[in-house]
Amino acid sequence: ISLSPCVVAQSTWPAPAGARAMSWATSELAELAGSVVVERCSGGDGEAASSRGSVAPALSLRPGAPEIAGLRPQLVCPGDVVAAEPGALRGRGVVEREDGKLVATMCGVVEHVNKLLYVRPLKHRYAGSIGDVVVGRIVEVGTDRWAVEIGTAMLAHLHIGAIQLPGSEQRRRTDEDALRMREFFVENDMISAEVQKVHETGEIALQARSTRYGKLQNGVLVTLPSVYVRRQAQHLVTLNTLGIMVILGNNGWCWICAPSQVAGSGRQETLNFSQMDVRYELVGPSVRERICRVRNAVLALAAQGLEITPESIIFAYEESLQRRLAAWELLDASRRAGAGLSEAVVGEAVSRTVN
Repeated sequence: ISLSPCVVAQSTWPAPAGARAMSWATSELAELAGSVVVERCSGGDGEAASSRGSVAPALSLRPGAPEIAGLRPQLVCPGDVVAAEPGALRGRGVVEREDGKLVATMCGVVEHVNKLLYVRPLKHRYAGSIGDVVVGRIVEVGTDRWAVEIGTAMLAHLHIGAIQLPGSEQRRRTDEDALRMREFFVENDMISAEVQKVHETGEIALQARSTRYGKLQNGVLVTLPSVYVRRQAQHLVTLNTLGIMVILGNNGWCWICAPSQVAGSGRQETLNFSQMDVRYELVGPSVRERICRVRNAVLALAAQGLEITPESIIFAYEESLQRRLAAWELLDASRRAGAGLSEAVVGEAVSRTVN
């Protein structure tokens, strides 16, 4: 196999001797099986390093981040031995072999939390963890609870006793509240909530008792793999420099909207503000353009394999303006690369990680 431009590395293994090792092979096939040529494309415009085969067109590769010192030993594949201190506790993705060594059972990054040792998968379906902030969609209204889609294998449930009543009213829920459930949430409503409990069966119970949780309005939803959104200090952030509010769900669902306002007053969040009081309002063209640019910036960061944080969103947003990219051009990989935006966001992420 020959690709151009390529860097060729040749490794030779001795061909198996005798029909016992390869009874089906002829002598010509045995000779070919003893020599393997591995070629890696360098992305340049030089001549092919191998003289065998035809010349193929150059392959365009997306910009890659330089290797971070010390990160490679943390990346493991199934069967890799995980180095651990004596007395380490085995967590998810780690098992103990017969000889006493710890080996990984999934691809991911080795994480240490005190004595706990586990492997964080590079990509997986969201399973839920207590305290996670999530964004979900109402799919069913029951007798005393709502079924919510949050990207897990099973639907999550939000009980009527686990929500904040409109007006921040504090009282016990009654049968009348159960009859008025559709006044709070209906099918296809977007909500923000927090994971209250994860049952052994995998079913997740949500709660929205805080005033910052509730129905989401005046925005757009972005769905990403959950690995791109890790636990942070703030998941409900108002980007003051942009005038946009972002809710980063740990389940990979992000809501980008205009800053929340009290219905009918036009005022921003106050001490007595409740997300349940937010109502639909007409969003102006300039705010819509900023919402679309933030949304596309989030997708561009995910396309580069970078984590989604308020800092990375602001950086990608401002860089796109400086490089005079339209909002829709952020979704085009070739235009991002041509303007140098891809390399800029990758370089900024690497520098932030090293520092």
